Amino acid sequence: MGPLMMAMAELEEKKVLELVGQALREQKPPLEIVEECRQGLKIVGERYAAGEYFLSDLVMSAEIFQEVLRVLEPFLAISPISQEQPGKADIVFGTVEGDIHDIGKNITISLLRCEGFRVYDAGVDIPPDIFLNILRETGARVLGLSALLTSSFESMRRTVQLARMLASKPPVKVLIGGLVNERVCQYVGADAWVREAGEGVAICRRWLGMRVINRDGTWIQI
Repeated sequence: MGPLMMAMAELEEKKVLELVGQALREQKPPLEIVEECRQGLKIVGERYAAGEYFLSDLVMSAEIFQEVLRVLEPFLAISPISQEQPGKADIVFGTVEGDIHDIGKNITISLLRCEGFRVYDAGVDIPPDIFLNILRETGARVLGLSALLTSSFESMRRTVQLARMLASKPPVKVLIGGLVNERVCQYVGADAWVREAGEGVAICRRWLGMRVINRDGTWIQI
């Protein structure tokens, strides 16, 4: 385990930022720095699942990661989509109606933007018809839905049903995340499900076209 990954896993904010600064001075590719931090986040998630960390620790890890991204932003091709007026986007991502959890959603969106994808953050507690309108306005090819409450699965199912009605070619792919599994995926009619942000990024890369990181931290599409 590298020092940056370990510092992220141990939630040592000051040390994480110091190591990020050192890596930049050494001209380390920024996307490699992001990946090390993401691996640290994965360990945090594993510790949370094992009962070693609490929800407050999970929230702190997300805040540290967001701070890292703010430091790296000038070196990354991150292009947020305006929330007031949706523009063209590759992916629409949001938490479904009846749920306000957003930690996993925010981390996934940050990672996707770091890879060059245009992501529209729909927010939390979003009704199915609003998701449909955003998909129409942005022309997104992927819809990401997050939910941690079982009571919100019906809303997720309705959202997927509406997305399937769009006359887009190719059809919109639907990825769900949060407290989900294969059974939930089949119930709501999604194309794939994930529990971990990195897995979601890998699936979006596959759906939207593989991207390769250059030594200088930029990416090319193949």
